Amino acid sequence: MSTRTYLSKAGDERLVVSTICTHLPFFHEAGFEYRTERRQRLQFALWNPATWRGVRWSPSADALQPIGMRCVFIQRGGVEREPTDFGVSTQAGDGFVKTSCEDMVARAHCVFVVNVDQPASVARPRELDDARSIVNVCVHFAYDGDEHVLWHATPRVTLVDNASMST
Repeated sequence: MSTRTYLSKAGDERLVVSTICTHLPFFHEAGFEYRTERRQRLQFALWNPATWRGVRWSPSADALQPIGMRCVFIQRGGVEREPTDFGVSTQAGDGFVKTSCEDMVARAHCVFVVNVDQPASVARPRELDDARSIVNVCVHFAYDGDEHVLWHATPRVTLVDNASMST
């Protein structure tokens, strides 16, 4: 997970953006999430360590929001695809948005589901159509007047020198 924090309004508001590209043996997820927060001053209390810094970041839907969030999934082989091709879902709350697609492998006896009428070819979609094939996530957005690009992993660029290949 790649995470970046961007400050605005003289450091009183912030945006925390994270990419998601998780691959476990049984669970795969790809997407991004962001939180918008406002700084709140706290009354110092010696007996409460949470107040020792004097501030707390709290979720805020009223804080400055990012503009034009656009996510691109990169599959094996460098193929770029839109998240809508993978059936992404969005969760939203006060100052929080998460957009992701998941693929979970579970055995039928583990989740008490039996698919008797479906042939084996229908039971599992092709890997090209789910989160298993996504190797990188790129998020483009504007925040506080600046354009930003956040990659989950540094993109690998292979440079080929034609002169060295001819010898």
